[in-house]
Amino acid sequence: MPRRAWSVIVLTALIGVGFAALTAHLLYQKEQEAIRKELHKDVNNAAMALAREVNLGLELLYAVKNHFDAGHRLDARNFQPLTSGVLKRHPSFKSIEWVDIVMHHQRRHYVQGMEERGATSSQLNIVELDENNQLVPAQRRDMYFPLRFTSGENREASVIGYDLGSTPVTRQALKTSFNTGVPVATPATTIERAYGNVRGFLLIMPILLDPEQLGGEDTRDLRGFLVAVIDVNTLVNLAIDTVINDGINYTLIDATDPNNRQVLHTQRVELAQMKDSLAQQPAKPIFFAGREWELVGYPTVSYMQARQSWVPLWTFLIGSGIFLVICYLLYRLQSRAYSVQVQVEQKTHALKEANSRLESMTKCDGLTGLHNRTQFEQELEREIQRAIRDEAPLSLMVVEIQHLSNYNNLYGRIAGDQLIRQIAQVLDEMLKRPGDLVCRFTGSQFVAILPRTEGAERLADECVKAVRRLSLAFEGEPEDRVRVFVGGVTVSDQKEMTASRLHAYGEIGLTRAKADNDTGWHWMEISAPVQDNQSFDP
Repeated sequence: MPRRAWSVIVLTALIGVGFAALTAHLLYQKEQEAIRKELHKDVNNAAMALAREVNLGLELLYAVKNHFDAGHRLDARNFQPLTSGVLKRHPSFKSIEWVDIVMHHQRRHYVQGMEERGATSSQLNIVELDENNQLVPAQRRDMYFPLRFTSGENREASVIGYDLGSTPVTRQALKTSFNTGVPVATPATTIERAYGNVRGFLLIMPILLDPEQLGGEDTRDLRGFLVAVIDVNTLVNLAIDTVINDGINYTLIDATDPNNRQVLHTQRVELAQMKDSLAQQPAKPIFFAGREWELVGYPTVSYMQARQSWVPLWTFLIGSGIFLVICYLLYRLQSRAYSVQVQVEQKTHALKEANSRLESMTKCDGLTGLHNRTQFEQELEREIQRAIRDEAPLSLMVVEIQHLSNYNNLYGRIAGDQLIRQIAQVLDEMLKRPGDLVCRFTGSQFVAILPRTEGAERLADECVKAVRRLSLAFEGEPEDRVRVFVGGVTVSDQKEMTASRLHAYGEIGLTRAKADNDTGWHWMEISAPVQDNQSFDP
């Protein structure tokens, strides 16, 4: 055989091996990318399941809070049955506790009150844990947070009177929850309780004397705290085990403090894991009660092997022998790679749509379809910044349904919900300008952000009249009809204005509207910076 022919054969063989090697490498990379995307989807699904479980716990705790907000009497007889139902529905709740707030000068009277309520001799004090984990009388502090009632596994008498403010972390969490009026979660740690040590955290929720109040300014505003002891391991296993793939190792991290990231839970299905750092897949952060959690997934060797095929190797072997077969296989394999990529993109697109729908649901009020309070607070901050930048006026209107609770008692909850929807529709139809935003703020209260609006008094008057035109019957009220009160404020100079002040002005306008039964509305004009110690006459 001529040397030239051998050269062509060798050259063809080398080209075939090169093309086969290149094709096999490209296909391998496609498979790796598809596996990473699938892993990312699995970890995100697990994070979403964990977020739903945490939010479910918050909703159940809010249900207990609403019971006591309604003014129900607080004693062991009604606390135990109410909280036991919550504990059965949420196994990660080890116990639910009621915590009082006691000033130092009230301590002696509080202890005497414990005796009058039938406490045992071991409970006749406010106690804390010493260095040996023994309960001893609490040291002198300005404020104490003694545990009064408890349910669940923590029913031992020895914990009654335990001061949750005896540690700096829980004391700060209790004060923060009281000042802000929202639930606060402590960092995860080993929680000492009578039934044993729990690796978990405390979810603290204040109960104020005025349910409409956002936060406390004085301890007399506080009725007490609801505290849920949550087991992190039970919470994670309950949420993730049914969602995440068996071949994925994962770690749950508390990333609230970037300088002190705390590992909360680790699940290892295989001790050997991939060495490729790029295989780590963090999910979207989980935010709740002032905490930020991050779920990171790691694929195991078995997870990767189960999704890898022998096609790249066979492609290389077959292509090395026959160049024409290589060309044919290249076409077929590229088609298969494209099919895998399309499937991954379809799954990714479906996941994005599901996330988009979920995000939309979190922004809207389920009863009226309007934006909810969280969305209102975010939009108000943006509008204030825009008004400052553009030097444009900004108005805020607060609308409250008069005596909604009486309406519910008289006509029933279903009729009350229908009333709220009708009034929400009226407000939504009135405020149709681009930029106007109507939100449901509380059960009986709506708020509207009105950018670049001056002379908005006519809108307040029209709101009152529009509700009157509905002619909704309400026995015992003036004219036997449902009425609303409208308070509002227009700010022309926003240099010193904040969201809290703007909303406070709206509430002041609403209070004055209630005092003016003739019009039912009151509008304020703030045209100059308002000092903290300066009064104004709207």
